[in-house]
Amino acid sequence: MRVAPALLLPLLLSAGTTAGDLLRQAEERIQKEEFPSAEALLTEARRQEPGNVQALYRLGYVQYRQRKLSPARQSFAAAVKAAPPAYNSRYFLGRIALLENKPREAIEWLAPVVESKQVIFDAASQLAAAYAGAGQPQEALPLLKVAAADAPWDGSLYYRLGKLYSQLGQSELAQEAFDYSRRLHSASREDVETIMRAAEAIRAGKAAEALDLGGRILGRPDADPNALVALGVVYGGAAMAAEALRAFERAAKLDSGMFQAQFNQGLAALRLGRAAEALAPLARAVELLPQSFDANMTYGLACVMNQKYAEAVGPLEQAWRMDASNARVGALLATSYLRTGAPAKAIPVLRKASEAADPSPLLLLIEALNATEDTEGALEAARLAQKRFAKAPQAHLAAAQQFARLGRYQEARPAFEATLKLAPGQPEAELGLADTLQKAGEHSPAVEHYRAAINTPGTMPAARVGLARSLVALRRLEDARQILEDGLPLLPSDMPLHLELSRVYARLGKSDLAAEQTKIVEQLRAAQAGR
Repeated sequence: MRVAPALLLPLLLSAGTTAGDLLRQAEERIQKEEFPSAEALLTEARRQEPGNVQALYRLGYVQYRQRKLSPARQSFAAAVKAAPPAYNSRYFLGRIALLENKPREAIEWLAPVVESKQVIFDAASQLAAAYAGAGQPQEALPLLKVAAADAPWDGSLYYRLGKLYSQLGQSELAQEAFDYSRRLHSASREDVETIMRAAEAIRAGKAAEALDLGGRILGRPDADPNALVALGVVYGGAAMAAEALRAFERAAKLDSGMFQAQFNQGLAALRLGRAAEALAPLARAVELLPQSFDANMTYGLACVMNQKYAEAVGPLEQAWRMDASNARVGALLATSYLRTGAPAKAIPVLRKASEAADPSPLLLLIEALNATEDTEGALEAARLAQKRFAKAPQAHLAAAQQFARLGRYQEARPAFEATLKLAPGQPEAELGLADTLQKAGEHSPAVEHYRAAINTPGTMPAARVGLARSLVALRRLEDARQILEDGLPLLPSDMPLHLELSRVYARLGKSDLAAEQTKIVEQLRAAQAGR
């Protein structure tokens, strides 16, 4: 005989039962999926403590599981109001909106959940479904990629990716996703369960257990490449990059025509700082699927990291054509243009990329404009960088250096000072400020700033010579001599250092030593002319 939920409560309660007791009892019934009795207990707990957020959330959950959507909505909404942001409750409100075919409302509930970066069920997958339902496949795409990375064994997610690519007119990418979905569905149930158990072990902080489980797949001579890729994605998501790379390498060796294996192998190598090893698999990934934005961008990045700028241009141009709003791609492409002697090509790319909330493209634009001898345009860009990125020391440094380049040292000084306020000890700013002080005849403070830049390789030559000149101006000739002589073993071929030392020797009356340094300068000039 069934007992109605309303009549069940008296049978479950005993005298003096507290709301906490009721919550514990309800949780036991939830675990057993005895939702009607759990609902009765939670309703009583809420009656006893109307503001108990846990009771509200669990009540909404058991109502949702029974598809009592209207009361579930009320319970979850009350939990959000009582204890925002209440991401778990927002997640279920989004699920309810999807069940009621209200995708735009679902987006409003689910977007903050995904943006929080907290792991809340399959929020990314559900938000992707909401965007797709609202007719926004472009917004759904990156979310579904995140969902697939979180559950790489789930072939249905790749099937949904294929449908999105089809809607976006990207037939080759759609076919790759459909094919991969089919291959995952054909993977053995044993492998899928093993990978899922490994993912659960990782979430529980049991890395050794996860490696042991993965070894059951990796250790088989006839391992399924699709299972290996899924296992590698699980390891990669847990920052176990070396283990991930091993799985991807096995998969790529077993199936050299598998895009997912080649791409992920290259990506894992990059994450391990092994950029040279990433080139071959990423080049193969681009060859297999030239329409892939991710493959082109990542291969281009690997080329830049390996200073193979000419090879980077092609894939980065392709990625830029696919997404001209991606500031990172724009910066990488512009860098490749600059390093291959094509600054004019970099300028329009950087103007577009500099619209993003990232100072890097704007700073590169300054370099490109200077390379085309548009120094006033470069100054305008530097001022814009200062204005837009007032808390970024590199923006102030770029403006200061541009003022100095134009000989406007009085305006450069406050920009160098602003840089050092944000980044104390920054070598280029220390050197630049020292130079401006020196030109203004303020040699004592200049000395201190030159000393701050004297031990950094990039600023050492100019800082040592500048320091010596200010010391000479302060009539500290022996100090200047010592600074320059100490620099000889470090900078044996630095012409300005030898020239300045020759002048100091002359001032000290050491004409033979001065002549020796002058001769070295002439030899260095002759060597440079002969190159």
